[in-house]
Amino acid sequence: MTNRALLPARQELTLFLHNWAHCRGPGPHLTSRVPSMHMNLSVSFRVGLLLTLVFGSPHPTVEAIRPSFSLDYSSWHATEIMLVEFTPTSGVFRVIELWKGDLEAGSSVDVPELQPATGAMEIAAYPTEFAEILRGGRNEQMPAQHAGSRMVLFMKKEAEAQNDQWKSADVFGEMKTSVVWIDGGQLYRFQQVMNPGPSILVPWDIGLGKMKDRVEEIRRIQLELAKVIATQDPAARADGLKVYVRSDVREAQQLALSELGKCGPKALTTIREMLSDPAFADEGAELVKAFAVAGGESVGEELNGRLQEQLRFWQATAPTLSVGWWNQDATPHAPLREKYMQTWELVLALERVHYRPALITAERLGNFWRSFPQLNDANGLNQMVTECDKLVAELRAN
Repeated sequence: MTNRALLPARQELTLFLHNWAHCRGPGPHLTSRVPSMHMNLSVSFRVGLLLTLVFGSPHPTVEAIRPSFSLDYSSWHATEIMLVEFTPTSGVFRVIELWKGDLEAGSSVDVPELQPATGAMEIAAYPTEFAEILRGGRNEQMPAQHAGSRMVLFMKKEAEAQNDQWKSADVFGEMKTSVVWIDGGQLYRFQQVMNPGPSILVPWDIGLGKMKDRVEEIRRIQLELAKVIATQDPAARADGLKVYVRSDVREAQQLALSELGKCGPKALTTIREMLSDPAFADEGAELVKAFAVAGGESVGEELNGRLQEQLRFWQATAPTLSVGWWNQDATPHAPLREKYMQTWELVLALERVHYRPALITAERLGNFWRSFPQLNDANGLNQMVTECDKLVAELRAN
C-alpha cells in the first residue's frame, strides 16, 4: 500500500490523536494493542484500530506520528493568538494584532524556543522540489527571519505563569507547530506530509485574512458553547448542545457530546431524536455513549434493542463483505466504519449500565462475529468478539 493511499486515514488518525490528547482519563492509553476502551472509547479505540488496520501492525504505536500545525486545534486551545513581527533580538517579538487573549498591540513577547538554530536558512532558501522537500533535513528546522518579518503565534499562558512564560498550543506541545510563518505574503507551517516522515516547513495555501476569519469563528463558537454549558436547566442545555454536535470544529463537537451525557435523564429526548435522525448518523457512536451516560440503567432496554438492530444489520451485510473491507472505503465517516463503531459503542454502553437481559444479544453477536473471517479479522476487528465475551462474562457473574 502506498503512502498516498494511506493519507486519508492518516488525516483521520491525526484528528483522533488530537482528541485523545485532551480526553484521556484513568486507564490504559495507546498500549501495544488496541486499548480495553474504559476511557474515551470512541477516541482511544479508533486510534488503536486505525493504527492496526491502516498501518498493518498488530502492535500499534504513535512513534511514526510527528507534530503538524492544526489551525482549529491550536485556535481552540491557545489563550493568546497574535500576529507579531520579529525584533532585532532573537526570540523576542512585537505584537502587531491580537486575535485572541489579553495582550495589547505593541506588547513584547519573549519566546526563546523560537530562536532559529545557528546557520538556519531563510525561507527563500528552502528546497522547492517535491522530492527534495520530502527528504527533510534543513527544512525540518525553524527558518531564520530578519527584523520586521511577521508570524502568527498560537500560545498558551498558564494562570500562574509569568508574562514571559509561554507554552505551545499544539497537541504535542511542540513550539514550531504552534506557529505560522509569513514570507512575502505566503504562509508556511510545519507539517508531516508523509508517514513515516519528519515535520517539515511547507507552504500553506491559505491567505492571512482567511486564517484570521477562521480563528475568530472558532473563538465565537467557543464563547457561545460556554454559555450553553452554563445553562441551568438540563433539558434546555441539551437542546442547546445539539447545535454543536455536528460542528465542523472538532473540539466543539467533542465538548458538546461530552456535556450531553452530563445533562442526565432530561437530555434523553434530545439524544434520542439525534440517534433517529439520519443527519446525525456520523455521530451515532458518540451519541450512544452520551445516551448511556445520561440515562444509566434506565436506558438498558433501549440500548439492548439498538444492539439487536445492529446484529440484524451485520447478519445481512457480513456475507457481502470481503476480508479487508475496513480499508476499502477510507473516506471520513465511511458508512461501514461508522456502523462498526456504533455497534462497538453499544456493547460498551451495555457494560456501563449492566443490563442483564443483554446477555443473550451479546452472546449472539459474539458467536456470529467469530463465524465470519471478514468480521473476525485478527488485524483488529476481532476486538468485537473480545468485548462481547467480556460483557457476557460480566452479566453472568452478577
